Amino acid sequence: MRRTITRTVGLAAAIAASLGVGACPALAGSYVVSACSPTSSPGRWVQTNTFPTALTTGNLCGGPAIGPTEASHEGGLYAEDVLSSSGAIPDGSRAGWTITAPLGATITAISYYRTLHAYNDANMISGLFQADGTPLEQCKIPWPFVHGSSIHCDKVNNQAPATFTGLNTGALFFGVGCRLVVAESSCITGGTIHAASADLYSARVTLSESGAPTLSNVRGPLWDAGAVWGVVPVTFVAGDASGIQEQIVRSDTGQTLVSVPQACDFGNAPPCPQQPAGALNVDTSRVPDGAHAFSLSVTDAAGNSQIATSPTVLVDNNGPPPPTLTATAQGAGSRVIVLSWRNPPSPPAPIVRAMVQLCQATCPPATTISASGAAQLTVPAAGVYSVRLWLIDANGRGGEHHAALATVSVPAAGSTAPTSGSASRTKVVAVIKGRRLRVSGTIMRTGRVRVSWRSRLGKHTLGTGTRVARIREHRIALTFTLSARARRGTTRVAVRSGSRIVAQARARRG
Repeated sequence: MRRTITRTVGLAAAIAASLGVGACPALAGSYVVSACSPTSSPGRWVQTNTFPTALTTGNLCGGPAIGPTEASHEGGLYAEDVLSSSGAIPDGSRAGWTITAPLGATITAISYYRTLHAYNDANMISGLFQADGTPLEQCKIPWPFVHGSSIHCDKVNNQAPATFTGLNTGALFFGVGCRLVVAESSCITGGTIHAASADLYSARVTLSESGAPTLSNVRGPLWDAGAVWGVVPVTFVAGDASGIQEQIVRSDTGQTLVSVPQACDFGNAPPCPQQPAGALNVDTSRVPDGAHAFSLSVTDAAGNSQIATSPTVLVDNNGPPPPTLTATAQGAGSRVIVLSWRNPPSPPAPIVRAMVQLCQATCPPATTISASGAAQLTVPAAGVYSVRLWLIDANGRGGEHHAALATVSVPAAGSTAPTSGSASRTKVVAVIKGRRLRVSGTIMRTGRVRVSWRSRLGKHTLGTGTRVARIREHRIALTFTLSARARRGTTRVAVRSGSRIVAQARARRG
């Protein structure tokens, strides 16, 4: 009896030793790996045979995932003894298929379709075992044998999965083996009927992982603590035992700027690719200009993440906002226009110069002037002019999209016409209240003008609209209806006479 018990435990010890039993990590996120039918791949399952003289294994995957109803090897991973083999099978020998959790992971569940058989010999067994040799299910002939008991053990495939949860093991073994419970020196094979056989048609194994991915060598303008604009690259190195399933860059407000999922195959080991040379392109125009930090997150197949946060960088896509501009004719007989403007209080970067255009029928190229807040322009003749002025910062950012507009009338010599500029004569106001955009003001014109609006967020246009209005006693008043999307952005209004802009305004909230 003592020898019988020792040898029974011996097969469990042999299974445990070959599966590499060790301490299991704490459970965290999980993912499922699949194998065998309907594909022909065994996935992470590895063929095992410690005594090929009398035991055999094979791969016939490729049938229905639920397997056949009869005891057939077709469509499955199988193991069995070799019929009528002359080789005695040593105690502890086994043949079948082993799945081992990668480093840092543990197996917590399995759901599979299988058939198990044992016949006549109490020393031969088939089944599914954990890393320490503990059976999850098995087929064996009872010993000591009771008269009248069956010499068959059959766990047939009824096309419903066998499922085991709550596991915490580093490996699983499925197959057949010899463990001496009868006082004999070895096991023997069957003659015309297999002493033990096992068929696995498909399997879904849940792996839990506690470790976060590795993330290093994060590079790019967002990590250089300088000024950025446009689309910039982020490069990095990332890896994990289960691979990298997704990589994301977010702003400091939590907005996802770019998300790239990887093509993962959960029949492979690891299921997701590594990222030895990861690269993403980030559109910085999706965040407002100003100081921001960004984060790069990489996530493995189990859902564990690693995050790297950038230093604070200056986002400067649009340059300085429009200044507050006035233009005044110096007086009758003079062709000088006096400009005065107030720079915006918090530009993304220091303002270094201004650009100005003096337009009448057409707009010539802009010229550079000082950013001091005051300048004079000389016009070629009396008439009505539009002045467009925008600011450039130390990063070279800024442009016509942030131009301030003023209209001024330069009187001819001897004229008694008023000499003040558009700040006191031509002026429009735009107010958004609810869904309505109301445009009103004074236009020193007669006849018809074209009023248009455009809503932008960064470089993205969220909506536009245009209407023709008639000027009555130099007054204009009309209303637009804005969509919810358009109300999210910055809305600007322009009034045109022909192709020339005669007034413009930035809408404020009412």
